Amino acid sequence: MWALFLLKILSAAVLVTAQGPPTVGGGCTTNSFNIPSWFITNFKDLVDDERKVAFGILNRATNYTAQATCGMDRKGYNLCSVSGQSAPGNGTIEIKALVEGTVAQVSVNQTWSCNDRGTPVQFTASGRARISLYDVPEPEASSTFPPLLIQGTLHAPVFITPDRAAGPQGHDQKGCQAASEKPEWNITHIYYTDRPADGNVESPSRTFNLLFTNTANGYEGGCVHGSLVGPAGATSLICAGSEFGNLRGSRYAISTTASFDPSDFKFTVRQTWFCDDENPSKPLQFTASASTILPLTCTTTPLSAGSAINETVCDHNPTLVLAGKVDSATTLPPYSLTEPIPRDNTCTITSILAPKWQFSAFEIVYTPEKEEWEAINFEIILATYSGFQYPIPVTVSRAAGREGGWFECVIGADGANDQPLWPYACLVQFNPETKELKLKANWQCRELDGDQPVNFSGLTTTTIKSDFTCETFRDMEVCVTEDTGFVWTADIGGVVWRSVPQSNP
Repeated sequence: MWALFLLKILSAAVLVTAQGPPTVGGGCTTNSFNIPSWFITNFKDLVDDERKVAFGILNRATNYTAQATCGMDRKGYNLCSVSGQSAPGNGTIEIKALVEGTVAQVSVNQTWSCNDRGTPVQFTASGRARISLYDVPEPEASSTFPPLLIQGTLHAPVFITPDRAAGPQGHDQKGCQAASEKPEWNITHIYYTDRPADGNVESPSRTFNLLFTNTANGYEGGCVHGSLVGPAGATSLICAGSEFGNLRGSRYAISTTASFDPSDFKFTVRQTWFCDDENPSKPLQFTASASTILPLTCTTTPLSAGSAINETVCDHNPTLVLAGKVDSATTLPPYSLTEPIPRDNTCTITSILAPKWQFSAFEIVYTPEKEEWEAINFEIILATYSGFQYPIPVTVSRAAGREGGWFECVIGADGANDQPLWPYACLVQFNPETKELKLKANWQCRELDGDQPVNFSGLTTTTIKSDFTCETFRDMEVCVTEDTGFVWTADIGGVVWRSVPQSNP
């Protein structure tokens, strides 16, 4: 089982390396779609003749800053006065606050516009947060108040609450930070083989594997090396675990390096991990290391019957507790462990700003007794960042005619893909003489908010700028583009959209 586990780890690690990270944005438009949110800073609870609260506010998508002062003149929310820079793009901001007992609540509603992508986009977002007044310092020490994150909900141009990233494994596990001050790893399934060369038949080989668990955060991984043959001394191992595969990619990932020396069985590990269980506004990055001589039990057996050359197999089954030392502990930006990497060319952003379909593998099927086409086939995908995704096949049969000269699509199996970039329904018109293709399509984007996907629809009119070659198969004539790898993109016009809340199972 451990060998299979390691194989899965290393295979997945290779896939991640091949894919690379998504395009990292950071402009006004990209951030507004990905991280509509605010920081509350320097919160003050002023109790004089009239009670007030005051604080700074930072829009994290636009870097807009202002100061808010809120008088508690009546029960419920009180409108705050806002001073500072003008909201970007002739925008507006409304801030309200209330104090009930030992809890303050702040509500923000803001509009702004971004034009850094060439197309001006108007945004509206809102959010609210609770503040325990026990955590608020005296007014003269308000600069020590840690930033408070207000996670926003977009109301325009789409209605979504962008998902946060899951963050590195175990970052919010209770006790993560405290346990990290005295780091330990549980080492299991240690296995080492030394197989000398057997004449000219085999090359010498040494293999080494183990599994480990970081006791502070529960992170599990493994280290492996398939061939330790080489210069004497410690050899670097390949280590990996569950730090990959997060849809909303985190900014930080656990990393592990290790080495093993076959001459004395010395194992050394160095790992970096993260904790914010005590205070998400003050996340910590820990790097720690440890080394030990592994207490391996070895047996020696001949490589084959009558052979004078022996193979050595060593293992250690009981759990080995490896204590380490902290090399560094670094404070990271507030709430950054669950901050997703802003992505430019996502399904939603592309569908609003520059929607295009990418077409490929186009073919026309005729029957000899008819002059009109019998079926058309093609592959399609939204022209945007796709990661591992691929075009999906679409078949249109003349038998599936609809009113107005449209024909219904049959869309291929999606393989249970979690983030499809294909239509879920479409209608087609096609003129083989002019090679004009019209496509009415519906598609859905849920990469920003899995609970509140956005449904899109639009019309594409395109001309296939390729000659066709035809062959007859039985009673069918099949025509394909001269270049079978011909691919083209076409704009989607008249795009409309609406958010679709997902019902709970």
